[in-house]
Amino acid sequence: MKSFSFILCLFSAVAMADFKEFYFQRFQKKQEAVKWSGDSDSISNTANPRNFTQRLNPLDSSDPRTFTQRYYINTQYAENKLSPTLFFLCGEATCEGLPNSLNYFGKTLKANLVALEHRYYGKSQPFENLSTENLKYLSTDYALKDAASFQKYAMDTLGFQGKWIVVGGSYAGSLAAYYREKYPELVVGALSSSGPVRAEANFEDYDRHVATVAGVECLADIKTVVAQLESALSNPEQLAALKVKFSAEKLIDALDFVYLVADMGALAIQYGYRDHFCSLLHTKNPMEGYAKFTREIYNTWGIDALSGSAAGATSLNPADYEKGAGIRQWFYQSCTEYGYWQNAYHEEKLSARSQMINSEYHASICRRLFGIETAAQTDALNQKFYFPLLENSTSNIFFSNGSRDPWMNLSIAKENGNDLNPKNVVVTIDGAAHCDDLRMNPSDSSSIKEARSKFLDLARDWIK
Repeated sequence: MKSFSFILCLFSAVAMADFKEFYFQRFQKKQEAVKWSGDSDSISNTANPRNFTQRLNPLDSSDPRTFTQRYYINTQYAENKLSPTLFFLCGEATCEGLPNSLNYFGKTLKANLVALEHRYYGKSQPFENLSTENLKYLSTDYALKDAASFQKYAMDTLGFQGKWIVVGGSYAGSLAAYYREKYPELVVGALSSSGPVRAEANFEDYDRHVATVAGVECLADIKTVVAQLESALSNPEQLAALKVKFSAEKLIDALDFVYLVADMGALAIQYGYRDHFCSLLHTKNPMEGYAKFTREIYNTWGIDALSGSAAGATSLNPADYEKGAGIRQWFYQSCTEYGYWQNAYHEEKLSARSQMINSEYHASICRRLFGIETAAQTDALNQKFYFPLLENSTSNIFFSNGSRDPWMNLSIAKENGNDLNPKNVVVTIDGAAHCDDLRMNPSDSSSIKEARSKFLDLARDWIK
């Protein structure tokens, strides 16, 4: 049986397009630290953060309100004030410091390292509560303006006057691409690792991808579990017994539980646990195997049934999300901008989840949490940020994606037919999962190593 500790990495601050990414990274951080080529240097993830006074509403010059935004810096590899800077954008979770995986890049490029916490996440809180009214300043546009404001401060006040390259993974990978697109005068290039740059409300291709990667035999076992779960919905005693198996008694809403089951299967595929997960299911009792896998993830990742559920996003207190994923805030961004709803694929034979996980279920979450009745404004976001990436006016963005990653379907890749801009570079890393190129693993494949080398080659050219 493959151990859950088979992947070792140093990277701890990558953002996620769903809650799973943060907790996967936190789990990884607890494993043995792996150094590149025996290098004993490392960047402390517990370095003392600094604070920057950020404007709450940079779109309104008459609004004087501000908030405190956290950032981290490391200058040990830089040679002088004209050394380059790698600008890491943290995403929709607490920013735990400078990501160690940039150690290799920073040392190779002799660069400064900077990480900026995203507004409304971690301790970068504009308000004392996360009411719908207070969340209205949480958007992609504001996040990018925060980055630009902070970068100008770092260049002028902190003395980081060399060329800057922006880096991000998952949602923050999208931000990195958008930042280079909107502020080419500030950064000479961008690494967008597993960045789902195209917003989509009905992201059913996620489910199709999971079903495909699972394979015929494993998918059949998953469908057996789904059928038993749906049957139990009409029997309160059976449903309660299943919740006990999955340690999910806190999920009162039945569909929240159905979604949890679907998400655990997707997690197995997205993070390289496919073989272990499928072996647990392929027994006389697939449901027992599915529940065992779920409990193992709880124990190793340090999460529970509420961690990624709408039921766990009801608190208005920012402190309740300060040490982990900002699940309430991310639901808000999903409801207003991105969607990213991982609905069941419309062809049931190509689906790995219940057909009850659909657009109406996710619309009910937006109503439940925020009183939002309108759909996410994905068209507006795509017009402003995604489509310009396809035009020749945008350049020097490296899009990297793993072939096994469901989020690849929303990125820019040859497989998606949207690799239209010759001024950007795309690579699909064979056999890789979500943000694998931003991790450091002794068993990394040659294709992962080649992707890192490609980024370094591009970065050298951009810096020149």
